Amino acid sequence: MNIENLRAFYKTVYYKSISSAAKELYLSQPAISQQIKALEKDLKATLLKRTNRGVFPTPAGELVYQYAERILNLYDNMVKDLECCENNCINRLTISACPTIGQYALPCTLHEFKRRYKNITVHVEHNFTPEVIYNVKEGGIDIGFIEGCYVDENISCIPLGDFKMHFVASGNWEEKSLSKNKLLRYNFFIIHRKCALRKIIEETLLAHEIDIKKLKIEMESPSIESIKSSVAAGHGLSILPYIAIKKELYTKTLSIVEVEGIEFNYSYSLIYNKKIYKKSKMDFIDFIKNNGKDFFC
Repeated sequence: MNIENLRAFYKTVYYKSISSAAKELYLSQPAISQQIKALEKDLKATLLKRTNRGVFPTPAGELVYQYAERILNLYDNMVKDLECCENNCINRLTISACPTIGQYALPCTLHEFKRRYKNITVHVEHNFTPEVIYNVKEGGIDIGFIEGCYVDENISCIPLGDFKMHFVASGNWEEKSLSKNKLLRYNFFIIHRKCALRKIIEETLLAHEIDIKKLKIEMESPSIESIKSSVAAGHGLSILPYIAIKKELYTKTLSIVEVEGIEFNYSYSLIYNKKIYKKSKMDFIDFIKNNGKDFFC
């Protein structure tokens, strides 16, 4: 079995779209289809069914998908550890972070950590919170950063504080405050439902008697950058984490819009598998506990 064929299948099921999988893997759609056919031939099973609503796994495909995540995670980490071994790395630390903290808060923290621990090689990947939790539980990842908190008999959770999201519009948006009823007039660019922040958005709106299904949702996207670009161009509104829009607020390409006192509150946490000891992991945890949060971008 070719590992890249498995990766093509996994990404296709994950996004429910061959085109989205092709975009992430920098391949053409026909190439992705060929890889999936080759995988089906190797496994002697039909893995996908195609409908007008996208592609979905068959029962056999569901089974392969469940194994694929673990296999790919272990394979990718093996390759990275081999590269580190060949380059005489003393220590390697793997981090999986939800997109908002991974892209907008963590880089400055890692810069300071690397300044203090020059002998540790850090690898970072961005995943949605459920994937981060899974990878930490399986031991394929040393450190996870997630929205909310998660604990069980093997996982420890360190809260990193409370954060906020805001309604945002383009920098030249004239209305700096809106009534709830006016929200229904505008197009919205919303964080993808796979992101844990989406649930917080939906629950907060519902608490203020706003059903997200009644909003004019122009686009759902896992990419905050693409959402920011659409909003900055004046195509509509969004609800985004403050840590993701600080630069745009400063440059005035985006602006915050108040809506009848609605506040979106959430938290971030660091999680790790306490059953697996690794010195570089404990060094990083101690760094975060002592002052790492102060270095968030």
